[in-house]
Amino acid sequence: MFKKTSIYLCLFGLPLLAGTQSLTLAKDGTLVTSAMGRNGDVNVEVTIKNNKIADVKVLDWSETHPIADLPKKVIPEEIVKNQSVNVNNVSGATLTSFAIKGAVRAALKEAGINVKDFSKQVPAPKKLSGTVEKSAQVVIVGAGGAGLSAAVAAAEAGATVIVVEKSHYAGGNTSVAGGNFNAADLVRSSKFELTPQRRKIVESILNEKPKNELQAELIAKVKAQLKAYDDAKGTKLFDSPEFHALQTWKGGDYQGDLGLVYNLTTKAPQMEKDLEKMGFVWRKNSEQVMGSLWPRANRSANYASGVGFIETFLNEIDKKKLPVTLLLNTKAEDLLVKDGRVVGVKCLNANGQTYIIHASKGVILASGGFGANVDMRVHYDTIWDKKLGSNVNTTNVPSIQGDGIKMAEKVGAKLVQMGNIQLLPTTDAYTGSSNSKVNISTSVFVNKDGKRFVNETGRRDTISKAALHQRDKQFFIIGTSEASQIDKNGRNKYGVKLEDLVKQKKAFVGNTWDELAQKAGINAANLKKTVEEWNKFCKDPKDDPFGRPSCDPEVRLDGHPPYYATIMSPSVHHTMGGIAINKNTQVLNKNGKVIPGLFAAGEVTGGIHGANRVGGNAVPDALVYGRVAGQEAAK
Repeated sequence: MFKKTSIYLCLFGLPLLAGTQSLTLAKDGTLVTSAMGRNGDVNVEVTIKNNKIADVKVLDWSETHPIADLPKKVIPEEIVKNQSVNVNNVSGATLTSFAIKGAVRAALKEAGINVKDFSKQVPAPKKLSGTVEKSAQVVIVGAGGAGLSAAVAAAEAGATVIVVEKSHYAGGNTSVAGGNFNAADLVRSSKFELTPQRRKIVESILNEKPKNELQAELIAKVKAQLKAYDDAKGTKLFDSPEFHALQTWKGGDYQGDLGLVYNLTTKAPQMEKDLEKMGFVWRKNSEQVMGSLWPRANRSANYASGVGFIETFLNEIDKKKLPVTLLLNTKAEDLLVKDGRVVGVKCLNANGQTYIIHASKGVILASGGFGANVDMRVHYDTIWDKKLGSNVNTTNVPSIQGDGIKMAEKVGAKLVQMGNIQLLPTTDAYTGSSNSKVNISTSVFVNKDGKRFVNETGRRDTISKAALHQRDKQFFIIGTSEASQIDKNGRNKYGVKLEDLVKQKKAFVGNTWDELAQKAGINAANLKKTVEEWNKFCKDPKDDPFGRPSCDPEVRLDGHPPYYATIMSPSVHHTMGGIAINKNTQVLNKNGKVIPGLFAAGEVTGGIHGANRVGGNAVPDALVYGRVAGQEAAK
């Protein structure tokens, strides 16, 4: 049997270790090697027999599910079949594909085999031609959270459904999101208190001069709710769908449609319950995630990240045998219009065939925003001084290119607030991914000088602008062992291994604050002073110099070592602008009239979040309005 060795590929510009151990090996046997993927080491077991690659198995990794599932299966099969490591990468999972092939190359080398003998170019599959026609009552573009929510709703309403997805997997941005779902849920938020500072936030919104009748109505309702809360001598967190709506609207600088916002916040609690009926398991307690403005974010107890929503809908389709057909690797290119009505979609499959898919009742666009499209975000941006070029990372999966927006515009749809683009400050400083955090995203932020520089519970745009003014446009989230989100298997809430984050110098661990500072390159004296001042604030949470209203248990710094620091930098996260819709998700033309047969839901739409999306509102937006779209299109 061969011993284990490792090879590390230099990716993301990180100074990673290169080289392998020197071993004396027989030509037949099994060797475990590893190479660096997108999130960490990809450990691969390679069996060599008679100078051939007999078997390849991926053993363990931190790669993102479900994006990496296909290369995990296909790349090993293709290597064995073709006896070559020069097989085709899986589109959309290039780094994972490279890592598997890199680990196999290392195994061949360690086995004393000439790697060049196993490097013949494997040709890409031959393209097909011709046109395939399909029909359904409802056709959905995009298999992310909005699209699958719509598919389940339409099918349950009795419609046949076809979902087209350009990627090789279902999930979209929802599958890589943090999975936070904002809903006014007083049971799950009961661990939080309505501190005097939080009460001031409520009262400031209630004291505003109404800008329209709906705001006046909501303010009146919240005032009555707050009075009932006081009459009952409440001390725990105050919340309601009406307060959620007012806070969201204000958080977007009043640019959103308050009617759409209120429709979202009133339906979110029911969506939460419906997901639970489908088998989704919620954590017992809510959180206050970065930019959420209030502790009403709920997430899964049985899934890492937002992939749980995707799998819940797919399981529901399978369990109930709903009439939903999913076409992967199929890119929608144009909407089909007849007599002024949208009646289908023209698509191009990765195999080269054209698909004409007829929709007798309606087409739903659920294809996401344009956060991964550099040209579009530079063109439309009105917030970041046109500086969102290719040098700025994104949290989005590569497929999020604004396809649905372009298709809708071709048939006369109105686009609204396209210049409103959000940066997420708490992202991987090297890749833009949001999955490298060790502590909760509203824990204490310090710059390289060891000093706080912003209210960590504030708006995302405010925090991002503050972060961009720090040295190297980077900062750290710090926390203690009690406040970490590392599970018993050594993985964070996204499923990424802590050891991989440390190896890549994305996270740092110390048994003292001095040790942590030395490893992370933070000014130690200032860091210890910041920790001391923060602990004083936590004992008496008032008069924070940055205006933070509370110190909740998960962000305290008086716990035990090890202490953690994760390096962060802002990345493009969400595009708030998009297709104009009404509360029934019908797409509107430039004159504000409904385009018959066309619906839209999720990030492809605009007019809900305004100038700044409140953290934790994206998933309920996608799922709630996806459900509305499915129900309406099926009528």
